[in-house]
Amino acid sequence: MAGAGLEPKIEHHNAFGRSDLEVRAGERYWILELKVVRGEESSKEKLREGVAQMLSRHYGDEAVSKEKIRAVLVYSIEKKQFVKWQEVSS
Repeated sequence: MAGAGLEPKIEHHNAFGRSDLEVRAGERYWILELKVVRGEESSKEKLREGVAQMLSRHYGDEAVSKEKIRAVLVYSIEKKQFVKWQEVSS
């Protein structure tokens, strides 16, 4: 990402916790929470867990940007791909 001119922050800390990945891309600031499902775990439950975590821990609240995009992505080990995602509004 840095090689592409982006400004990634991995496990960016705030007073409530740390987000998995934050990336500035021009006028946009992405705040990403990544969850992993294994075997029989529910991707829907992991998605709900990630959304609740992002909101309760105020990920990205301190970021100053014209456009903030918060999203939770769920990756399946079994399928080797992202299987769920959701944009989170404050």
